[in-house]
Amino acid sequence: MELAAAYCFCPACGTKRSEFEPIRPFRCDGCGHTTFFGPVAAVGAIVTNNDGEVLLIRRAHDPARGKLGMPGGFIDPGETAEEALRREVLEEVGLQIRNMKYLMSAPNCYAYRGIDIPVLDMFYTAQVEEGEIRTEDGEVTEWYWTRLNDEVLAEMAFPSNRGALAYYRGLINASGVSS
Repeated sequence: MELAAAYCFCPACGTKRSEFEPIRPFRCDGCGHTTFFGPVAAVGAIVTNNDGEVLLIRRAHDPARGKLGMPGGFIDPGETAEEALRREVLEEVGLQIRNMKYLMSAPNCYAYRGIDIPVLDMFYTAQVEEGEIRTEDGEVTEWYWTRLNDEVLAEMAFPSNRGALAYYRGLINASGVSS
């Protein structure tokens, strides 16, 4: 279900929604409140090691449980994208990162409990600064360093992740460095 369709009551005054067309934005007939359904922001890290391999994780939860992903997640209120990236990599795999560079953004859809939440994913490249990989938060079932090939890309949980890794692979291949 699209996020806007889940709004059956005004979040400001509680008036029951009378119309569902157009579905975006939500406009309350009772108080005039308007809610826009723009995407939430998330980050993903293309973390590389000294051998040019990329760190990937296997997702422990839905959506896309068992599929591959990269360390990352939603940006918290009051947090910059870079702060969120550092926090998420530390939480998910226990690593400190350095040399973060913005790579690209891509739209994504996060299906959560039957509601499709629009997301804008922002991808960064980064290198390991320090730390030993550990997965204690329960979001990751396994991790590994890998070269980016078509089989790996086909296992990615989200099209936005797949696209960012394919774009990164293209940049690396064009520069003559192996990925």
